[in-house]
Amino acid sequence: MSSSRRPLPDVAVRRPLLTRDLRDLGVGRRELAGPLWQRLGHGVSGWSALDAGDPVVRVRIVAAEQPAGTVIGGWAALHVLGVGVLDGRTGPGGESFQPVLVHVGLRGRTRTTPLLDVDRSRLDLDDVVERAGLLVMAATPACVSIACRYGAEEGLVAADAAVAAGLTTRQALREHVELHPGRRGIPQARLMAHLVDGRAASPPESRLRYVWVVEAGLPVPLVNATVVDEGGLVAGKPDLLALEAAAVGEYDGAQHRELAAHTADNAREEGFERLNIVVARATSIDLWPGRRRLVVRLLDAHGRGMARDVSRDRWGWRR
Repeated sequence: MSSSRRPLPDVAVRRPLLTRDLRDLGVGRRELAGPLWQRLGHGVSGWSALDAGDPVVRVRIVAAEQPAGTVIGGWAALHVLGVGVLDGRTGPGGESFQPVLVHVGLRGRTRTTPLLDVDRSRLDLDDVVERAGLLVMAATPACVSIACRYGAEEGLVAADAAVAAGLTTRQALREHVELHPGRRGIPQARLMAHLVDGRAASPPESRLRYVWVVEAGLPVPLVNATVVDEGGLVAGKPDLLALEAAAVGEYDGAQHRELAAHTADNAREEGFERLNIVVARATSIDLWPGRRRLVVRLLDAHGRGMARDVSRDRWGWRR
């Protein structure tokens, strides 16, 4: 694996390391310039097989560049804690990368870059945990911090996923928010804590619910409740369900483009309509460049549901 005299420890090929640390492990300057190694950051190198786009690798590149005591926050902290759906990708198709947030303290000299966001606020010791050799924000304060810094929508995406992973609860989030009433951005965190629901199955579903409630101004819907027909047979489990309006909101990810999934979606939508339920569907384009049109469509679906002939309802629901 290396031409150096001493065999390399596994850590040298499994994660990015400071170049000087690799030199101490016996990797020579000439070898580091060869095909088996790659430069991954300022003074950071790694084994050639490491994927620089992998979220864990991205976090460790940033961590390696920072001085001791730096705390990883934001989506990166939650990913390290086990929230795999938060991988730092965003936008239509997930082609954009979110920066890694680092908490450097009041005297930290790290500067913000497109790949790195810097927070200089003071952290409570109870808000920090150690995982896999990294200092990271604990789940509850990380979610609140995301909402305060990046807005209620981003906070909701993070909090839904963290609750689903069993790392925090709605009550814990609310209590943490109320403990910091004067913090900058806390109204956004308070909104996040009001909307959080660990039954959301994916970040886009959380975004769709945010648009439904905050931007369209519709009542908070049920999340992934089971719809049944008059005989108790399951008709489907829509992402969002508005009981009074008999309207559902569905997010269609990339997997829904495949023939089998698309066929199943069509059958389920027709089944809902037979029960007198109005259906509104959304894709990643709707959640990003098409959001204004999505708001109009959600309002239209909800309005049609409210104006329906209730005598034709043939459905019920359960958790």
